[in-house]
Amino acid sequence: MKKKKKRRITLFGLLVPVLAVVLFLTLCPQYRYVLAEKLGINCDEIKMTKVKPGDLSQFTLEELKADEKVLFNQSMMLINTEYLLQDDYVADLSCYNNTDLQMNCCIHDAYKELSLAVNSETGSKLYVSSAYRTYEEQLEQYEKDSETATVAGASEHQTGLALDVYVAYNAGFNFLKTEAGRFVNSNCWEYGFIIRYPSYGQDETGIKYEPWHIRYVGAPHAEIIYNNQLTLEEYILSLKDNVWYEIDGYLISRQIPGDNASLTLPNKYSSAVISPDNTGSYIITIKK
Repeated sequence: MKKKKKRRITLFGLLVPVLAVVLFLTLCPQYRYVLAEKLGINCDEIKMTKVKPGDLSQFTLEELKADEKVLFNQSMMLINTEYLLQDDYVADLSCYNNTDLQMNCCIHDAYKELSLAVNSETGSKLYVSSAYRTYEEQLEQYEKDSETATVAGASEHQTGLALDVYVAYNAGFNFLKTEAGRFVNSNCWEYGFIIRYPSYGQDETGIKYEPWHIRYVGAPHAEIIYNNQLTLEEYILSLKDNVWYEIDGYLISRQIPGDNASLTLPNKYSSAVISPDNTGSYIITIKK
């Protein structure tokens, strides 16, 4: 009798996580593809809803740039030691909130909302210790501290998309000891940011955990990355070329430009954000 009882408990213990995954995939289809890729499941069998080819048309980059419904930005660029910034790269910068702090233009509103939320929820003011850096400044930073800083050309700070944040008297790892630091790490995805170098991601990023380093990617990408404990490398490289995925009212596609520098988009949509991903493709994010 004891042996049978023990066998039942073992089988039950094995079934619980399997059933939990099945239930999650059933209730949350918007994350099926990303979660399946993370678990090593065949994503051809569990894939996102695709847009039918008849609903799509090709548009040149010039046509899209002239379309008032389309916003081109740099939010989905992957920058690391494998995907270095090109020599001719120019960051889309402007000064934040009437200060001399330069950030990528696409993150201004999101960072303002995040900083207001931090102050409202924790009573602390969020500060930025480092935002945009030139190639020369990144080179100098690396020469000073090669343990923390990455080589010039591989730093997100050169795009203005990344921010090193802190609160008074608490920077670096001490940031995480504060209520504000914990709020940022748990909730920045709601404002389009991710913790770029998470505690679980060193094998993919090559960089140790940095709870102070936030990176803008926008909606719905930040939510997908956060909910599935992905790195930016895993997420971007998991998107198959020229496939459309439907996620919570958004359509996402990673595309290599075709003939005449063209991309394929739905004929009808409310708005679109298009960003190069620094691997030779563009990531298109459509709001249906």
